[in-house]
Amino acid sequence: MVQETGIKPPSLTEQELKKLLLEAIENAADTDNPETFHALFDHPERGLDTNDTIHGLEREWKFERPPVFNPKFWQWKYYIDTESVGRDAITVTVAVDTLRREFEVITRWRQ
Repeated sequence: MVQETGIKPPSLTEQELKKLLLEAIENAADTDNPETFHALFDHPERGLDTNDTIHGLEREWKFERPPVFNPKFWQWKYYIDTESVGRDAITVTVAVDTLRREFEVITRWRQ
């Protein structure tokens, strides 16, 4: 659904986003993968996989930069500064559906 008008919802704080991400990960079926095709397959040279992404989202992290609102998809994108399983610094970009309490990993890269 594309919505380009209306009152822009407020972005989440780090604490609110952490809570949403952890709940969504916990409630996801074992066969669900929150990553987009781009995140999974477009940059194999980055050497990151879903385990790195989930590990990074489940541990302590901080915003890498302020959230950005995308009016085309009517959702906020959050840039998360965290670590991979191997303790390398990575950034994970997620788009969040706050009403459904879901998220999608747009991309991830090593810092």
